[in-house]
Amino acid sequence: MEGLALYRYWFVFVYGCYLYFNKGIAYTYLTEITWAVGILLFLRHFKSLKIAWGKVLGVLLFLLLVNFIQMLRGAAAFSLLDVVRDSFIFNYGCFIFIVFLFWNERHQLLAQITELYRYFPIILATTYLIRTLFPDIMQWELVGDIPFLLYKNGDMAVHLLIAVMLILTGKLTWENPRVAIFNYILLFYLFLIAATYNRGGTLAFLVTLSFFVYRSRRTEWFDKIKTYFKYIPLVIALALPLYLSTKIKVEDKEYGRQIGLSQLRDNIVSIVAKDAAKSNAGLEGNVTWRLLWWGNIIDYTFAGPYFWQGKGLGVNLSVDDDIKVEGEELRSPHNFSMTILARYGVPIFFVWLLFLFFVFQPLLKKKLPANQLLLGCALAAIFINASFDVSLEGPMMAFPFWSLMGIYLMEQAEDASNSQAENPQAESIS
Repeated sequence: MEGLALYRYWFVFVYGCYLYFNKGIAYTYLTEITWAVGILLFLRHFKSLKIAWGKVLGVLLFLLLVNFIQMLRGAAAFSLLDVVRDSFIFNYGCFIFIVFLFWNERHQLLAQITELYRYFPIILATTYLIRTLFPDIMQWELVGDIPFLLYKNGDMAVHLLIAVMLILTGKLTWENPRVAIFNYILLFYLFLIAATYNRGGTLAFLVTLSFFVYRSRRTEWFDKIKTYFKYIPLVIALALPLYLSTKIKVEDKEYGRQIGLSQLRDNIVSIVAKDAAKSNAGLEGNVTWRLLWWGNIIDYTFAGPYFWQGKGLGVNLSVDDDIKVEGEELRSPHNFSMTILARYGVPIFFVWLLFLFFVFQPLLKKKLPANQLLLGCALAAIFINASFDVSLEGPMMAFPFWSLMGIYLMEQAEDASNSQAENPQAESIS
């Protein structure tokens, strides 16, 4: 089992790489290497593994089977490389099974991942400081044509949420109060940057955090949550000057977004007010092409020739759907569910919705253990962000999403096992 212990450390290392460096290491293929080795280890230890069988895994296995059939279909008409790349829409889901390798060490795994978030605020804030002081550093590329310090703002908002939830539940703490306040300031500073540039991530953060706090009102840590309110004025007062002094090259230049209170206001208000988006040509244009593309996908699937099988894997959706976005070559319509609808058709789209229902249904239970609430909210935030961006199609967020889902299922299974031990008549969680 020494090999599994080494693999767990590698697993956490890869999670940390994407947490700290995100898009800058997108083409290192760390996730794909981890995926391949994990599958080999899973097959080797399959007979001795404990697996949280149930509705979620049952539906996922069906989706993986359909995905394999679609790969065969796509390989006959398109580049094998493009087909394989597109197939990871669902193939990344194998990380759920890979995480079962760590069933007996799941608490250590979760603790190790939690520890990574201890350094997240300082590392991310430092990268933005470096980008401000040395703007030419954004020309440095480690792998591929992507700047090493480039971080997707929607992904950052999701990781910020996870860090905040870990703090609120008392899982992430700093012994020195000054160090703690310093990290709170950095977290708020990073949120301001994310909210300036990305509405999907901002929505994921605000909606999920609100739900998390609401569900926490009868927990033992809720009194701790209330104590954090006293830090809000100080955190805002110190984070705002840092935010306003940050000058970075804008990732999406065609939308003309710049750091500043007016842009921050427009971005946040436009989430709930259409007029705010209309007052900003960049924001409105960003919404328009997405809605046009999503409408086009719905038209040729629900009411068109691709109802049953979708367009398949390998086809470049933006080219085939005649969607032109300045400066971008997109294979995804910035919505993970719409990607599934376009590539797999209406029946599989509804199977995907059923999968989501089984995943998130436990969040509505009256009593929910802390780890399940935290992990479920993390998954919800990732999915919300992926509904407005190319996120789960790539390794930076697919790796955390499917891995955390595996831990989430193990927590559910363990809770069901404990409940059944206390009450043999109780029905186990499926």
